[in-house]
Parts: sequence; C-alpha cells; structure tokens
Amino acid sequence: MLKVIILENDDYQADYIENIVTQRRMINNTLQSYDMKVWLQTNDPQEVIKKVKNEDYFAILDIELDRDISGIDVAEQIRAKSEFAEIIFVTAYQEYLPYTVSRRIEPFDYISKGDKIESITDRLRIDIDEAYVRYQNYVNNNQHHQDKFIYEPIRGVKRQVDFEDLYYIEAIKNKSRRLRIVGKSIRIEYHGELGKISDERLLRINQSTLINPLSIQRFSKKERTVYFDDEISVTVSYRKLKLLTDFLNDMKNNIVY
Repeated sequence: MLKVIILENDDYQADYIENIVTQRRMINNTLQSYDMKVWLQTNDPQEVIKKVKNEDYFAILDIELDRDISGIDVAEQIRAKSEFAEIIFVTAYQEYLPYTVSRRIEPFDYISKGDKIESITDRLRIDIDEAYVRYQNYVNNNQHHQDKFIYEPIRGVKRQVDFEDLYYIEAIKNKSRRLRIVGKSIRIEYHGELGKISDERLLRINQSTLINPLSIQRFSKKERTVYFDDEISVTVSYRKLKLLTDFLNDMKNNIVY
C-alpha cells in the first residue's frame, strides 16, 4: 500500500488536501480504487521523521512550517529512510525551489498556494495519479515487496538480502542496538533496533528474535524450537508458542511438527 503523508502548517489546507486524496483514491480514471491511504496528517515535522520507516510513501509537504525544521529537511529524511518515495511541495514560498534541487530531493511537482483553488485541485489530482502510476511500476518492476529484505547498516545507505535466504534477525545480547541477520550463507551484523523493523512478513517468536516463517524446515512444539537447517535453530518463548503454532497451521505448507 502507498502511504500518503500530508505535512501542512495550515489546518484548513491540510483537511482540504486530505479530502482530495481520499476522493481521488476512490474516484479516478481507472475501474478500481487506488491501493493508497492517508497515513499521516500533521503540522509537526518531527512526527513525520519519527514515524517514517522503509515503506512506500507519497509525501505532500509544506516547506515553511514556523519551526526549526523545514519541509525540505523532512523530505531529505524520507528519501534517506524509504526506498520508494514520491514528493511534492505545496507552498507559498517559490524561492525555496532552488534548495530542493541543490539538496537532491527531486520532487516531481511544486505547487504554489498563490494559485487559484481550482488550479491547485487539478494539479493535486494529476499528481496523485502520477504518483500512483510510479508506485505501481515500482512494485511490478522491482519485486521489492516479495523478494528482498531491506536493511540500513549506515544511515542513508540501504542494503538488501534475498528474502528466501533469510532465516531470522536477532538483537545481539549485551550489545546495545546491534542486530544480526542470519540466513543461508548469511551472517551480517549492523547497528539497528529490532522494534524499528516493520516488514510484516517477519514474525516475532521471542523478545529478541524475528523469523522468516517461510524458511522453517521443522518446528517442535514440545521443544519450543524452530529449525532452519541441521545446525541453525531458535527457541520460541512460551508467550509466542500459540501464535507461531496458529500461524504455521494457517500456512498449510507441510511443515513437520
């Protein structure tokens, strides 16, 4: 799903933009509604920076927010954290446009609040359509959501591993904010926090471990252990035992119990 961010200092403008996005999601030039939603509407740039993860976004940003952080700063953070992000600026300050170029934010539109309301509405609808087309092309061409796990060893630098080769990710004991990725011929350690991993394909089986359930070769409920091969296994906590059992039953994929 394409998540829409609306960062706007004026409450009326924010509600107006949200209504346009919501209407365009349902009523557009296709026969189906868009797989998108307004995920966050706020006037607080720090809220956007805090909540954005490695997901797919369409960001509609005001630039001048009467705060220390501008919409341009927020756009940079979105670019650093997200592999797919389309950004437009809706602002009364045209003089900021050169900064978006010099800082390599690459917005695909820049709408002036000084334009007539009808013109702004038409531009927003066109931009929503264009952002969604780009999103569909991204999903279809890159297969990111199905085939890769993306992680960020250094801020702003993204790496990936084949999801089918991933066994689990664990927080390393006695090492603050250090994670280990374990998989088929994979051992990677990097700086990160387990709670900030948002990949819904992974399943938490204890306080410090996320697993790829598709990589399980065997699960012993009695031993509370999942096996990925003859040498690699992970213990399931008592609290997560029923969750994992139910999950694997739903998969119906011939895992041996």
